[in-house]
This record gives sequence, C-alpha cells and structure tokens, in this order.
Amino acid sequence: MWARINLFVGWFFVLQIFINNVLAEIGFGILTLLGMPLPLGEKLGWLVGAVCFIALLFVVRVFFGELPPGVGKKTGNGYKFGHGLILFSSLLAIVVYVVPFFIHDVPRGLQIVVVRTTVGMLYPALGMFVVGVSFIYQSALPVASKPQS
Repeated sequence: MWARINLFVGWFFVLQIFINNVLAEIGFGILTLLGMPLPLGEKLGWLVGAVCFIALLFVVRVFFGELPPGVGKKTGNGYKFGHGLILFSSLLAIVVYVVPFFIHDVPRGLQIVVVRTTVGMLYPALGMFVVGVSFIYQSALPVASKPQS
C-alpha cells in the first residue's frame, strides 16, 4: 500500500514540476470554455491542471493495474533504496512546487537565492526519481544463478 502511494506521489509531483505550465494552460483553457472570469480562471488554472494530471495518473493506474515500474519485490535488491530515493525526490519536488506560492512574501534580495536554489532542485529530483524507479524495477527481476563449474 505505502509503496503504491509513494510511486503515485512521485509520479505526480516530480512530473508536475516539469510540465506545470502546460498543465496550468490546460486548466485555464478548460475554465475559459466553462465561462470562468479571466482573473479568477488564471489562478485556478493551476489547480484544474493538477486535477487533470491526477485523473490521467488514475486512468493509467486503472488500465495497467499499477504505475510503472510496478511495486517491485520487497525482498529484491534495491527495493528499499529505490523507494527511499523516490520519497526524497518527491519531497524535493513538493518544495519546488510550493515555493512559488510563497515567494512574494520573501524580500527581493533573498528571492533570487530562493529561486535559484529551487530551480537547482529540479534536476536532482528528476534524477533521484529515475534512479529510484530503476532500482524498484531491478528488485522485481529474477536473480541470476551462478554458473556451476
């Protein structure tokens, strides 16, 4: 159960920070089609785009049974390490996702440091997610037997 939640949160937040603007435009377009006033629709577009992305992840999970790479094998090599990497990348992605909502309260001189640090977390988060997924996939593979001489 926790492994599936960890994978879902990882898929959502890590990919969300990379396609955030596209999802916001999709949400804004949906709200515009529904007749939402422009200033209000611009702010809610981010939320509607995120909800659409969550719906897409649920559809993928329903059709495939689980999100790739699957949950893995708990006794396999790299299982715990892979889930730990995905959890840490999800935490970095959550920080990257939340910071823009509060950046306006930070003084101007400190904003530059916060923005650069936040942008600097993007690629390590994606890298840790990809490596974590590969370790989980590796844990599900059968162990090769040693050749006998």
